[in-house]
Amino acid sequence: MFKITDMAELPLVDTHAHIYTTSMPLAKDAWRQVEKPAPVEAFLSTLDSHHIPFGVIAAASMFGEYNEYTLQSLRASPRLRGTVIVPPTIDPYILRRMRDDGVVGVRWVWFMQPELPDVRSAEYRLFLARLADLDMHVQILLGGERLAPVLEALADCPAKVVVDHFGFPDPKLGTQCPGYQAAVRAVDNGRTWVKMAAWHRLGESGPQVGAALLAALGTERVLWGSDWPFVAAHEGYAYGEAVKSFFDAVPDPLQRRQISETALRLYFGHSTP
Repeated sequence: MFKITDMAELPLVDTHAHIYTTSMPLAKDAWRQVEKPAPVEAFLSTLDSHHIPFGVIAAASMFGEYNEYTLQSLRASPRLRGTVIVPPTIDPYILRRMRDDGVVGVRWVWFMQPELPDVRSAEYRLFLARLADLDMHVQILLGGERLAPVLEALADCPAKVVVDHFGFPDPKLGTQCPGYQAAVRAVDNGRTWVKMAAWHRLGESGPQVGAALLAALGTERVLWGSDWPFVAAHEGYAYGEAVKSFFDAVPDPLQRRQISETALRLYFGHSTP
């Protein structure tokens, strides 16, 4: 049986989790209702019980531009960093204040949008330049055939890019999915990282896809995340299963440590804590 006490080189950073309360207003295009709260205290407690010191909050799409709870949580805990959902026209002074509060990036949750914005437009180019000026990144949740054109359009932008969930592949296709392959190709620009996160969405193939991603990209461009609290997961999925999938995909303790160092540099600006 897989036990916490058996683990060598546990992750130092969970780079993908969501926090929210049941009182937060849902966005008009929210893809699901909130069934139960996922408060920041519960996330921090989960990190503690798995001996993981740091966490990164990924803005949950159900709440759109309501970022207040995330910002409050980041201000209260130096262990956390986070991303927000904001329009490209956000005032740069507000963006800078968010950065000072612990925001490290802006999340584009576009997997359900019928039409995608033109990231080559003047509006988005200005936005991306401002993100780069603040050393903030773009975090993208998109997959399939639609991910490649967006990543290609971002190839010459100054901002860093983080691709969610292995490139959001179809579990039936795995590494043959166009989204996964587009994510792997994008890393060649030297400013892109890919998250091993949402393992439960891939089922039993998760560790195999994770191992393939590591073999393709190396430890400098791969990040590990849990996707806590596992929205839309099958009943009973536990945090330890996400950690176990990471160990199955990356059995070498040195490589796991290197992936943690990559996350610490990207999100916290340093290496060993």
